[in-house]
Amino acid sequence: MTEAAEFTYIDTDEGLAEVIRRLREVDVVAVDTEFARSHTYYPEVGLVQIYDGRECYLVDPLEIDDLTVLGDLLSDTSVIKVLHACSEDLEVFQYAVGKTPVPAFDTQIASAALGLSFAVSYQSLVEHYLGLNIPKEETRSDWLQRPLSQSQLEYAALDVIHLLEVYHKQIEALDETGKTHWVAEECSSLGSEISITLDPDACYLKVKSAVRMTQEELNRLQVLCAWRERLARQQNVPRNRVVEEKALVAVTRADIREKGDLREMAGLTPRQVRKYGDDMLFLLEEARLVPAREFPPLVVDNAINVSNESVKMLKKVVEARAESLNVAPELLAKRRHLEQLVRSKAQGDMTLPDPLTGWREEVIGQHLIDALADR
Repeated sequence: MTEAAEFTYIDTDEGLAEVIRRLREVDVVAVDTEFARSHTYYPEVGLVQIYDGRECYLVDPLEIDDLTVLGDLLSDTSVIKVLHACSEDLEVFQYAVGKTPVPAFDTQIASAALGLSFAVSYQSLVEHYLGLNIPKEETRSDWLQRPLSQSQLEYAALDVIHLLEVYHKQIEALDETGKTHWVAEECSSLGSEISITLDPDACYLKVKSAVRMTQEELNRLQVLCAWRERLARQQNVPRNRVVEEKALVAVTRADIREKGDLREMAGLTPRQVRKYGDDMLFLLEEARLVPAREFPPLVVDNAINVSNESVKMLKKVVEARAESLNVAPELLAKRRHLEQLVRSKAQGDMTLPDPLTGWREEVIGQHLIDALADR
């Protein structure tokens, strides 16, 4: 490590309770997690780091019997929780504690609002704001091993110590540029779409090829994806360990009726056919009994073509506006949202999609509507 880090290691229920009591008396804390997830559906948390500007605490979830007291801090609205690129951390907290940080401040979102890359790494962030180079040696180390090495512990501690320093610099810059409320609004929706809490019956919507399927195919895909999701959660294994997505898509499109036909499907192993073949055939038979009027709606109205030229034109509007505001273009609008806007015009009712309302309506939304109206 390039610098030593002081920290307090917390490995008892009593110690954690006392730390949480102290932390709830401050205004802002930096939070991070270290976890493993290569062989499980749910993340296995190995360490929780918290820094309040004076003291850094490393919480050992493998030694503490009850982590729920951590939820008291996460849900305390008087304490801002600062994280970086926090989507995975939110899943960790949701699974381990049953709560996610509120209010949260994601330094990656703030970076995009301040003109840095939308997907800036933590190392790049620290170098940009603090002029420090963070070693990466421990990034992929085993956080479930015990004891953790001194190098691991110092690496973990510096993650949150530097994070809080970055936060204060970003807040100052956001206030100066009038963008504070942008980031606050963006961060207010963090945790609204955590995959481990997604309704299994809605998982088929995450399959990219669903946009090219008929309603009958979507009916089969929905049943198979929901089955896989529930089984992955029950067995705590990755979804693809049950059945790969490409195999579900192949089975959906082929309308399989015999077990022997499953053996010909790309992505299905002989073991999976033996283990899950009968279940899949039963689900497909059940799907055939669903009346057409109850099929899922088309994911996209394929009857309406999206003008690629219009989307390209709007993308240039976004890029020009982003440059003038010194923000990352991806923060203002994503391509799929531009496509939704173009599609609404083709339908005769040009309206901004929900993701382009709020602070974006004033900053970019009206510019997009004006540009599209002129075509």
